[in-house]
Amino acid sequence: MSRPQICVSRAAAAVLIATFLAGPSATSAAAPSTSKGITILKPKRLAGSEIAATRTPLGVPNDYKPFIAQLKSGDLLTVAFCFGPIPGVKGYVERALFWRSQDGGKTWGPREERLDVQGREFGLTTFSDGSLMMTCHWLANDALNPSRHTHSKIFRSTDEGKTWSEIRIGPDGFPDKAATSADWMGFEIPDPKRPGKMLACIGVSMQDGHKNAPKVVRIWRSADSGKTWDRSLHPDTQGWIDVDGFFSQTVTFRTRSGKILHPVRVDRTGPHWHIPGTPESLKKESGDQGDRMMLWESRDNGRHFRRHNKVGNFGTYGEMYPRFLQLQDGRILLTFTVRSNSTDGHALGLRAILNDNDGKTWDFRNDRMVISDVNFGSSGGGFGNTIQTADGGLVSVYSYRDKAGKTHIEAIRWSLPAKRR
Repeated sequence: MSRPQICVSRAAAAVLIATFLAGPSATSAAAPSTSKGITILKPKRLAGSEIAATRTPLGVPNDYKPFIAQLKSGDLLTVAFCFGPIPGVKGYVERALFWRSQDGGKTWGPREERLDVQGREFGLTTFSDGSLMMTCHWLANDALNPSRHTHSKIFRSTDEGKTWSEIRIGPDGFPDKAATSADWMGFEIPDPKRPGKMLACIGVSMQDGHKNAPKVVRIWRSADSGKTWDRSLHPDTQGWIDVDGFFSQTVTFRTRSGKILHPVRVDRTGPHWHIPGTPESLKKESGDQGDRMMLWESRDNGRHFRRHNKVGNFGTYGEMYPRFLQLQDGRILLTFTVRSNSTDGHALGLRAILNDNDGKTWDFRNDRMVISDVNFGSSGGGFGNTIQTADGGLVSVYSYRDKAGKTHIEAIRWSLPAKRR
């Protein structure tokens, strides 16, 4: 497949500047909500087999891969990305979209398209002081990417996403033209030099690193919520090498006890993919939909990582895009995506399971919640995450592909059912 011609004219630059100065473009508010519940598979600890839910469509066809965060004000912010022609720009361009809710996800404001925030697969983090961090990939064939090779970026906002500054991950500290990468979410740890204060952290690495991967893996730490970064922490990842970097296409999460959980993405074509005792039939499929997760953990704030329970098994083939949420009652909610070869009888999409012992054991079969399952085709479903509002309710976002091949985004409001007596 030929790539779009990469050419940015002076007229294109003028259009982008004018658009930024005029503010974000916006379309109408979200469409009316619908009610399709969440199915609980093999309920064991959760009561019932269905969770009532309200789903709200967001955006327009071909909007893709949403991520949600709760702002310090209590408002909700969802980011996704879109692609398509821009007047004056010759070539393919991806950029951010935003939606806002001021009532816990009951209603959503208009779709805001931001030509000044360029990239794809954005992930949001709200740090304890209210500042926002957002990571993304920027493809080599994006007409506005001056480097002409894929790399990642970190955005920062101190006004709840109205304006953003950005920095590039690399090229310093990486091989030439490295496909740098980062986690979708940051995390915070206590600052040993400032009692009562936190350090903002983000895992950084590179894809297709081969021998260089263990050399360049880092955890960046910041005492000013991402304004400046100490890039010196070189964690021990036991020499991890795969198609995706150690900190790539995933998240890192700190539990209430201080333990750090980190699922790595294991590539279908890599050396770690096969789970002992299972068939290798997925080797025949194309693309990366058959990738899986492997769970690692650290007990010293990210200086050393080891496989969880010695082997690291975490879900099965085709399950990826993990997102953790510390619930108000102390449990941990894992939201993840079934991206291929569903084993639960439902179409591809978003799922969730619960943990009640600080991340020690994970049951992917019982009490498995099917958040979305309306996807058509071999990809397009899921990706999103979940937040908890002040009243204890949950809001998740996800995308799905329709029969015509178009992707769509929805937000869903729901609540966890009672525990079985």
